[in-house]
Amino acid sequence: SEQAHLELDLSIGVALYPEHGPHTDELIRQADMALYTAKKSKDKVRMGVKEQTLNEQSVKVVFQPILDVRSDQVVGYEALSCDPQSKVSILELFKRYNTIGQLNEFKHLCFRSQLKAAQEVGLQRVFINVDFNMLGQLESVSKPSGMDVILEISELEALHDKDSCLQIAKKWRAKGFQFALDDFGANFVSLPFISQLIPDYIKLDRSTILQALSSEQFRGFLKDLLVALRKYSTEGIIAEGVETANELQVVKNLGIYLVQGFLLGKPDELK
Repeated sequence: SEQAHLELDLSIGVALYPEHGPHTDELIRQADMALYTAKKSKDKVRMGVKEQTLNEQSVKVVFQPILDVRSDQVVGYEALSCDPQSKVSILELFKRYNTIGQLNEFKHLCFRSQLKAAQEVGLQRVFINVDFNMLGQLESVSKPSGMDVILEISELEALHDKDSCLQIAKKWRAKGFQFALDDFGANFVSLPFISQLIPDYIKLDRSTILQALSSEQFRGFLKDLLVALRKYSTEGIIAEGVETANELQVVKNLGIYLVQGFLLGKPDELK
């Protein structure tokens, strides 16, 4: 008779009473989330995770400068959240809080912490990464007076309910907030979405800059495209992720003078 060889893979999620919950429903939820994490990781046995108390000590806010390279003047900063202990990346923190069902709460904390930190150091212009789902849940937030707050939206947002996104953007604009289209050129490009949103800024992704650096043909195409994009970006185009002098020169040759990247300044705390 024929013999079959089967390889079995086992993943286990564990929740303990009372450490991970006071009742059966909560213990099952914790065990299920632990099982999901175990399936996605090399560690095939995972314990449940208690919900974390989120406060201002849960994140550290740093700022990366954006410069006008014609004058070498800082024209604004992008606010970024990171691990206060500098042990894991912000993406890892997002994964952790998503696993225990606190991702939205953590995103809200990051946004409020970045806005508060920008106020405390007296910034005149700050860029903050958001998504439309989060903005729809934070409509009570007001813009601080005397400070330009630019909300960075990924171009992938256009894949969702475009009309709903535009309505949310309209409400936040009415409160004085501005918008930047982030990661332009990295993935999906929705020109109709851009034409309706009319972002104040468009941030050119690093991958697009590298492509322009390596291909003269693409460089010419991008230069022509930027002429059209400037009509739909009221404040200008920002090149982000610039790390070398060669990349900076290409950006300048494209007629882009608002620049962000490690070459000009790394994210750091401001006093």
